[in-house]
Amino acid sequence: MVARAERLAQDLGLQFTALRRRTLEVVAEEGRPLGAYDIAERLSAPGKRVAAVSVYRALDFLTEHGLVHRIASRNAFVPCEHGHGAGESAVFLICRSCG
Repeated sequence: MVARAERLAQDLGLQFTALRRRTLEVVAEEGRPLGAYDIAERLSAPGKRVAAVSVYRALDFLTEHGLVHRIASRNAFVPCEHGHGAGESAVFLICRSCG
């Protein structure tokens, strides 16, 4: 997943910053939809808090370039491992019991 993001950024001449990389890694590792505040908490370390607004900016970049999907009903994000084309949609079924 990260290798695909690196190639995409390089091909498009974009910056794949450390925060963007770590945000993508956290979303990909979790296995369930995560909100920005959950991601910020996982990225924070003692004495070094990551602001949710910074995570939202990273998620905007990742969403714009098809690396994550936003699930609007939960305001949460999941990784996109399918590499589908622009304009193609994805459908997610989420269990109400376990998420």
